[in-house]
Amino acid sequence: YDDLLDEDPELEAIRERRIREMREAQAKQAENIARGHGQYRTITQDEFLPECTGGSEYIAVHFFHNEFERCKILDHHLKIIAPLHTTCKFVR
Repeated sequence: YDDLLDEDPELEAIRERRIREMREAQAKQAENIARGHGQYRTITQDEFLPECTGGSEYIAVHFFHNEFERCKILDHHLKIIAPLHTTCKFVR
C-alpha cells in the first residue's frame, strides 16, 4: 500500500506544491524581518516617511508622549505582540 502512495503522481504534485508554498512563506518572513518587522522600534521624525512608505504592507504607528501613562501601557502591549506578528512593522 505504501508503494502505491509513493508512486502516485498526483500526490507528488501536491507535495511539491506544498514545499514550494512553504519555501515562499519562509522567504517572505525572512524578508519582513530584514525590513524591521517583528520588533517594536522608536523612530525619529525624519525617519517617519521612509519607514512608513518603504514597502511594508502593514505598519502600526504609535504616536506617543513620554509623560502619558496610557502610552506606557500601550508600549508594553505592543512590545509583546510585535514579535508575534512579523507581517506588520511596529514603530513609535
